[in-house]
Amino acid sequence: MAVNGVRRGLIRLTREAALGLLCVLAISLPSLAVPPKYFDITNARVDVASGDIVVGLSIGVDNVTGLYEMLKDGASVELVVNASLERPRTLWTNVSLAEVELFSSLQHNPLTREFSLFMPGETKPMLDKNLDRLLDATWRKFAFTLGSVGILDGDNGTDYRITLTLNLQHAKPPPWLAKDFMFWSKKILDPEKVVLPFTY
Repeated sequence: MAVNGVRRGLIRLTREAALGLLCVLAISLPSLAVPPKYFDITNARVDVASGDIVVGLSIGVDNVTGLYEMLKDGASVELVVNASLERPRTLWTNVSLAEVELFSSLQHNPLTREFSLFMPGETKPMLDKNLDRLLDATWRKFAFTLGSVGILDGDNGTDYRITLTLNLQHAKPPPWLAKDFMFWSKKILDPEKVVLPFTY
């Protein structure tokens, strides 16, 4: 009888220890919310009226809450936009006229509780404690100049095409991965392609 009592006491102690360990882990580990799954691209356009080839689009993600939680847990993310300008040809390969690659980084500062976003070419970040408002002022109003219309080498009425390839990726290994974790993927979202044909 005494042996059975000791066993029951050990089982009870083991269960209580396991429960305590689970509580500690729940407090110490990041929330690891479901990350965004795909881009939400709208209002993509080309404007040549000013004499420059200006590309604009609204870049969003399907799950801003998931992105918010990733950033709060210490992730640093990077938006990469590759833009290539071509003159299509039917019987020959397309003529490549210009190509640029743009980078925009986004992270969260736990001390100031602000989100920090660098737009391409900017030396100072835009700061805001509200992620949705920050994205409204930046990625959702994404615009850049691909070059002057002088690089368009065809006759009047020639067709051209701009291909955008968008990637959202980790700028560095997220803190919830072990330091010696060798096989990790930078990719957060699958690449998204947007084709913008226009005539000039």
